[in-house]
Amino acid sequence: MEAFEKLMSMFMSEQCYEEIFLKFNLLNVPCIKMIISKGLGYGILLGSLMLRVPQILIILRAGNAKGISFISEVLGLLAVFGSMSYGYYKNFPIAAYGDTYSLYVQGCIILFMVLFYQNQKFHLILSVVTITLITGLQFSNLIPGEVIYLLNTLSLFLSVFSKLIQAFENFRNSSTGNLSSITLILQFLGCVARIFTSIQETGDLYMIVTYVAVSVANGLLVAQLAYYWNSSKLEEKKKK
Repeated sequence: MEAFEKLMSMFMSEQCYEEIFLKFNLLNVPCIKMIISKGLGYGILLGSLMLRVPQILIILRAGNAKGISFISEVLGLLAVFGSMSYGYYKNFPIAAYGDTYSLYVQGCIILFMVLFYQNQKFHLILSVVTITLITGLQFSNLIPGEVIYLLNTLSLFLSVFSKLIQAFENFRNSSTGNLSSITLILQFLGCVARIFTSIQETGDLYMIVTYVAVSVANGLLVAQLAYYWNSSKLEEKKKK
């Protein structure tokens, strides 16, 4: 019984546990919202562990990073770092921002791969050293709070701008290149779900607005994915 209570404490408060399991008040709306929010949060956290793995595998299989904007990856990584640092600094529940940790690691890997396949060895080494140093400072609590707040404020613009740069790259190439369709769709769905979890878990208006804006930008990339996929299908039919 004690183990069950500990498990449930991950999804609800003591008050909600009492309402649902002791008083059998199964229609308690605030508690239901809390459970859904926590469940979504942990689901996103688990999903984020593999979110960009399909993108990494596509780059490895193709042996190049065609169609992937380096600037977009850098800005996206800065945006994730800003959100991760802010959540860590504010001591938010892990269900509210924990996915940023795995997204940060995967973003670093993709950035390094882009530089590697572009044969930018010096910039690759410089990026590894710089990112390692900054990450170390962050988790040693050596980055001032003012800087963290600034990074979080900029994360909205950086994240949206990074998506728009990638969208422009797709438009210019009339293709989404080696972008992973699975990653793009999951990113879009994950951001939409994060709107709800941010409202429930943090109530932080800026974080909520950030996820709304990024959801719209991710939606644009998904729309391009569908458009260029359909266009390529029509071209194949014409050739036949």
